Amino acid sequence: MYSASPLLLSTSATLLAGDRVFVGNQPDDFAVGPLAGPADTVCVLGLGYGGSLRPLLAASPGSRVTAVDLDPDMVAVTRALFRQHFPGTDFRTVVADASAFLDGSERYDLVVIDVYAGESYPDFLLTEPFWRRVRGAVAPGGTALLNAWGLPEHLRPLAPPSPQHVLAGLLAPLWPRAAYLSCRRNMTVVLRDTREDLPAGTVRGAEAGGARLSPTDEAVLALQRLRLARAADFRVAANPTEGDADGAVPRTPEQLDAEMARRWPEMLAEVRAHAEAAGADASAVGTREFYLRREVAVPTTLELARRGHPAAALLPTVAAALTFGGDTSLGWYGDWIAEEAESLAVEHPEWLTRTALPQALAMAANPLVPEWPWTNRLLKRTSAVTAAS
Repeated sequence: MYSASPLLLSTSATLLAGDRVFVGNQPDDFAVGPLAGPADTVCVLGLGYGGSLRPLLAASPGSRVTAVDLDPDMVAVTRALFRQHFPGTDFRTVVADASAFLDGSERYDLVVIDVYAGESYPDFLLTEPFWRRVRGAVAPGGTALLNAWGLPEHLRPLAPPSPQHVLAGLLAPLWPRAAYLSCRRNMTVVLRDTREDLPAGTVRGAEAGGARLSPTDEAVLALQRLRLARAADFRVAANPTEGDADGAVPRTPEQLDAEMARRWPEMLAEVRAHAEAAGADASAVGTREFYLRREVAVPTTLELARRGHPAAALLPTVAAALTFGGDTSLGWYGDWIAEEAESLAVEHPEWLTRTALPQALAMAANPLVPEWPWTNRLLKRTSAVTAAS
């Protein structure tokens, strides 16, 4: 699982570190696949630099993985990278078009869809025929996982127009019990026939090919089971094509940024109202000062969480996102969660499990910043929360 020689690979699409499995980004959440059901055979559509492989194998070391990618150069580079740094990570590669690979293929316990055309959605991913092929490739009792990038939780990503809204409409007839985990602007959508988890002890999570995981990796993996149990429903009440009839579904980074900007003022107005209700300084909302002033951000966020408002994800999302740009000014957020995780688990269990604690752990796992002074306390609190649940 770990590299004997130093490795840190950071690109717009992939973050890999030799000294840790989980790095605080969306591919970490693919570890929920083996927690959701059998994972003896796994098909990964979209290999890239292999960011999904070790999270999957950390949860299920014995899985037989077939990774599919259209780019033969990328496949060659990734195989060489893993031969040098992670020689014990075994996987088969196939150079093929993900849109057609599943036609006539074998069936898999777990199918992972992590396919992008550059930084945008390929056309086939937003069509019904592709998802019918995926459904047919999942073995009985199996699971499919989708990395759905787009709008963050605090901007209501399942409201149109958004790619997540379109996908929810496409998937509902095939997987009526779809659920998702959020990671800033990504959703990991879990598609299975039941919301029941495997019995405790079914999945090997504390070991990775015979070697123990690091304390941070163990904490992240332990939290994934609790996140899966409390995952939110991936569904929309509206017609899946509402607002998209003109073909203007935002799917490129530029289009999605523009849609975020359009939704931002309404979200800030709601945050201000909740700040006032909490007796906090609402004039700071919409400025950097809001995030820097703990005495403003905390009561406002807890008021949002108390009311189950999506904007309760704003502070955790911004705190974690800034650290991945090298900005450590919101380190106080991780310190706060490290102090209060157990009490928050009682007062705001859904918010803590789905958003607050995962983003604090993402900050702790991030290899791009120095270790935080509160990391060990956060790991202990995470263990207490997962053990109590």
